[in-house]
Amino acid sequence: MYESFYGFTEKPFNLTPDPKYLYLSARHTEAFAHLEFGRRERGGFVVITGEVGTGKTTLARYFLGRLGDHAASAVVLYPALTAAELLRSILDDLRVAPVGESLKDLVDALHKFLLESRAAGRNVVLLIDEAQDLSPEVLEQIRLISNLETDTEKLIQIVLMGQSELGDILDRRELRQLAQRVTARYHLTPLNRGETVEYVRHRLKVAGGEGKVTFTVGALNATHRLSGGVPRLVNLICDRALLAGYVQGTRSIPAATIVQAAREVQGGRAGRKWVRRAALAGALSVAAVLAFAWTYRLQPPTGPATRQDVVAAAPSPSAPPPVSPPTAAPAQDVLGPALLRLDHDSSLRSSTSVVRALWHADGLRQTSLRVHLDQLRRLDLPVVVEMFHPARRDTCFVALLALEGAAATLDVGADQPLRVDVTELDRYWTRDAVFLWRDFDAVMGADPAQARTWARDTLAQLGYQDSDAASAIERFQRDLDILPDGILGSRTLMALYGAGSWPRPHLVRQSP
Repeated sequence: MYESFYGFTEKPFNLTPDPKYLYLSARHTEAFAHLEFGRRERGGFVVITGEVGTGKTTLARYFLGRLGDHAASAVVLYPALTAAELLRSILDDLRVAPVGESLKDLVDALHKFLLESRAAGRNVVLLIDEAQDLSPEVLEQIRLISNLETDTEKLIQIVLMGQSELGDILDRRELRQLAQRVTARYHLTPLNRGETVEYVRHRLKVAGGEGKVTFTVGALNATHRLSGGVPRLVNLICDRALLAGYVQGTRSIPAATIVQAAREVQGGRAGRKWVRRAALAGALSVAAVLAFAWTYRLQPPTGPATRQDVVAAAPSPSAPPPVSPPTAAPAQDVLGPALLRLDHDSSLRSSTSVVRALWHADGLRQTSLRVHLDQLRRLDLPVVVEMFHPARRDTCFVALLALEGAAATLDVGADQPLRVDVTELDRYWTRDAVFLWRDFDAVMGADPAQARTWARDTLAQLGYQDSDAASAIERFQRDLDILPDGILGSRTLMALYGAGSWPRPHLVRQSP
């Protein structure tokens, strides 16, 4: 209804669990790491719990989408099934036709498929959502499925996702055999204030709304307070608030609009008590939409937002405290005007050329990452950063050449580099960055065994001594705030080269 008004490609706050909208907060990153650990270890159960609306299903779809062609998966979304119905559902997902309909026939068909998959080098993952609704009979059948194994390893990885009561169910004495097989367990909690702000901005950006709509600082604070940081409730409130902005013909959403939106979706009850007790689901009905629009025609928010209350809804600083906006910039704002002069495509090309020239070498790799300022400092490489300005309809790019204390040096396509405060950089940066880097030892694309040996030896020199390369990589990743998946990906390899003595340009400079 309001997409064209704001210039969205789609509604940013839909309740459907679309993995492209997943915001990887610290909690969701940890949960994903538990899922990856369980997949890689191929043994036992992984259990992910969380309150209603905390993003479990979206996380599950994100995890499944990253399994790749080397894995087969079966997903059970409605677990109110008998043991036989569960097995048939699993076989249907795996495209396996049993020779009969008895429970034994179904188990035999699954066992045969698992053995064939193991022989072909394929992993098999079973994910059960809303697992708190599983009956004792079905839980026992799941335990028996987990018994399908060779002499050395399990043949299927089972993931149980559900509400908090799933943990209580697994703690029952009669289920102790199943509980003893849980190798990884994580409980998802709501977002904190800073994460709620980033979550809102992330969804707006994915929907194509970068720079096209503004949520004030007060609006973002109210969104967190009234939602309790529960993503589903954030979606409901923000969707209503955007509808209000459309009705009023404004692209700036103040706190009063958020408060009114929360009243609408909660039916008049107030505050955090509602957040703790209510679980809202489903889309708005046409009648509710019309009633809401009529309410806003009669009760517009009072008073315009002040300059201090306005902040762009596109990407923000990583630290929770808000900063002053570029829309009503103070006199010392020199970066904002420079960004308005840059073209999206040509600024990307020129910034990339500037960073490439710093290497004085050919054969550089190019990797795009979503990072925060501290991670930029740790990687310590000059980098191309994507920038946002609320007066633009698109983004642009600048080369970040140096970080020295609280100052950042940027190439903005002018005759001389621009030196600004890091808070000014952080104000406009989308958190997306393009790294140019050199794979000195040609590790990417090398034989996996050789790559693991290289990683183990290199990490040992850095103090991460471990006979298992994956364990050493995980320890290194945790120390450098990288997803601890034990995989030698681009980000980890860049960080490893940065920790060694390989010749390269540096981003971080010591203040005199």
